[in-house]
Amino acid sequence: MPNNRKSFIQELFADLRGKDYILLKFIEKDISEIDESSDLDIFWSDKSEDYIEEFALRNSNVIKVSSHRQSFMNQIFIFFKDGGFLQVDCLYRLIRKDLVYLSNDYLRTQKVERNGVNTYSNFCLFEHTILFNQLNFSGISKKYFQYFLNIPAEELSNILNQFNAKYKTEIFDLSLLTSYQKDLRMKLTRYVSHLKANNLFQKLISRVNYFLDSVCFIRRRRGFLISFSGVDGAGKSTILEATRRLLSEKFRKKTIVIRHRPSLFPILSSFIHGKKQAENRAASRLPRQGKNTSQINSLLRFCYYYADYLFGRGYIFFKYQLRNYIVLYDRYYFDFIIDGKRTNLELNQNLSKWLYLFVQKPRLNFFLYAPAEIILQRKQELLPDAIESLTQGYKSIFSEFGEKYNQAYHSIENIKKEKTLNYISQQLIKEL
Repeated sequence: MPNNRKSFIQELFADLRGKDYILLKFIEKDISEIDESSDLDIFWSDKSEDYIEEFALRNSNVIKVSSHRQSFMNQIFIFFKDGGFLQVDCLYRLIRKDLVYLSNDYLRTQKVERNGVNTYSNFCLFEHTILFNQLNFSGISKKYFQYFLNIPAEELSNILNQFNAKYKTEIFDLSLLTSYQKDLRMKLTRYVSHLKANNLFQKLISRVNYFLDSVCFIRRRRGFLISFSGVDGAGKSTILEATRRLLSEKFRKKTIVIRHRPSLFPILSSFIHGKKQAENRAASRLPRQGKNTSQINSLLRFCYYYADYLFGRGYIFFKYQLRNYIVLYDRYYFDFIIDGKRTNLELNQNLSKWLYLFVQKPRLNFFLYAPAEIILQRKQELLPDAIESLTQGYKSIFSEFGEKYNQAYHSIENIKKEKTLNYISQQLIKEL
């Protein structure tokens, strides 16, 4: 039975018949064969018409549609009831920064129909693939390399000859195109710079639009933070990694995993043992084995780590969030409130809880827990009483913070991985 995404794509292109569009980079034999991880890139000449977005909103299998409009395209993000996802990029112009590399009029001359779908000629596909990648300092992907390698030898030879004649290049070995070629990029840039669409007036407009698009992107497409907490053996690391893959592979988001705190400041033991050895010692040591009982020592150590949260938030913001990364924290500040012993601290819980007021708050916070007997089957690092006490502490603080702050705090019983991931996926969809 077709999934929601596949059914939607088939229904969309059946409904698009008669419309002025071109499906770009279409190399499959049929629309039903488009890979689950692929976006749809559609040349759409009428930027005032929101046909595809409106079509998605009417579809009964769609639960959410969001979009990000720029001067040269409208990105549409479609989420389906069965957990599927599709990104559709409606492109009004093929442009890289302020440089149009294939004009709209030229694209229309290359339009062909294949199995009821409007696409373009293999030569134009070759042009588009080479221009897009080389202008972005990269080579063509393995997917397109194999496609051109598998077309009839005579057709490929004609494509290469036509391309060389048009762009004044000397390409005879297809494998060279799988990597960035400096000389090739210079020749391509020289050619497209003389297109009518890149005259002085148009280029000025394009530069202004690029600047405005960049500002809009920073304001609207900013990344955010997600934290994962849980006692050892609750399955936190497994779920975090699965969530990272979900975000990067399915929802096409850039991600970074950070452990516990921003780490603008190194761990304290690195001042004695050096950074590398200190990290190795910390990784090999079992949790909650520290012998520190000094309140003063604990307060000084806590102040050092707390400063990392305060000053590190700017570091995380500029390095990752402004670049649209989703930052996944493997543990977070909550450990200082509930489980200070884990970082060898004897802390007043009321103090660390009050100071959370000034700490950057992740948009989504997940505390994973399970019955003590299940956790002990996974890891035998804590006593049953400690597991139950810590679990109740985290659940209580998550409940309190959920009522006090605007961010989301979820306590999830993590017994069945699929059920946990399904719940997390639903929360992610609300935020993406």
